[in-house]
Amino acid sequence: MTAARRAAPAAAEHGGEAAPGPPTKASRAARRLVGELARRHFGQQKARIVARGGGLSNDVFEVRVAEGDFIVRTHEKPTKFNDYLKERWAMEAARTAGVPTPRVLEIGNAADGRPYMISEKVQGVDGRMAPRRLELIEALGRAAAQLHKVRTHGFGPVFDWSANTLSRQESWPHWLAEGFEVERRLGVLLKHRVIDARQASRLRRHAAEMARWRKRPVLHHGDLRPKNAIVDADSGRLVAVLDWENCVSAPAPFWDLSLALHDLGIDEKEAFLAGYGMKPRAAAAAMPYVRLFNVLNYAHAVESAARKRRPDRMERFRLRLAGGLDLYDP
Repeated sequence: MTAARRAAPAAAEHGGEAAPGPPTKASRAARRLVGELARRHFGQQKARIVARGGGLSNDVFEVRVAEGDFIVRTHEKPTKFNDYLKERWAMEAARTAGVPTPRVLEIGNAADGRPYMISEKVQGVDGRMAPRRLELIEALGRAAAQLHKVRTHGFGPVFDWSANTLSRQESWPHWLAEGFEVERRLGVLLKHRVIDARQASRLRRHAAEMARWRKRPVLHHGDLRPKNAIVDADSGRLVAVLDWENCVSAPAPFWDLSLALHDLGIDEKEAFLAGYGMKPRAAAAAMPYVRLFNVLNYAHAVESAARKRRPDRMERFRLRLAGGLDLYDP
């Protein structure tokens, strides 16, 4: 898969975390690796290791040793090493900009080629259990605004974190067209009648407007939602933003907004934008481009529903993208 194809992040289906399943051969190998890492880096022969399930692409473990608690993420594919390098760069840049993130202590490859990343464990609770949810949403909006002050070079998933230059996409119009596969995705949505020709024409017009932008790229997290936040259990204060694997370099603020606002209620959307510092008039001007990204993100889910012959799910997509659930459209 090329860098361009990977540019439209994994949040494309607006999905959540994968539920932990029974141990597989790969996950057992991952656990053995974590035990080896505890012995190698901490001299701990019998570390306490707890599987945390992980998301869609990593095995995640909590390790308790004499020095404290740590998080180890690993993956069966050696190419994941570069993603860990990208995450570390983004977390360090974000922390410098004022966004709290865990500290990465080590990135490496095991003898069998499995890459791993060791980071400190941040104390707190999952943001989805935040005691004051609106305050967390507003804090995530502030985090987005801080991130978007981090200047980057190039567009897409390969930017300042990598020394490679041939893989870096310097053209915003090209990355918009190829990385987000605008025409292919619109074709998928049209084919399955999730959008109509009028909607497609409007979305193409907004894509053409975006292609003419001359905005400088900045750092985007790519999934600024409560599930990727750790908060203080008592005060509800945001103490860490997690899961930077979908971070990209792009003009602000549209990509992050399209993902962060997607599954929020109307009051939560307003709280996020208030935290970001975006006034209503500016938000109204941004929404056509936010909607474009949001609609494009459904193409993968629509293709999946078609493959699995899920007409019920397809009808829900049609209702949603036609605005049938919009309670405010006169």
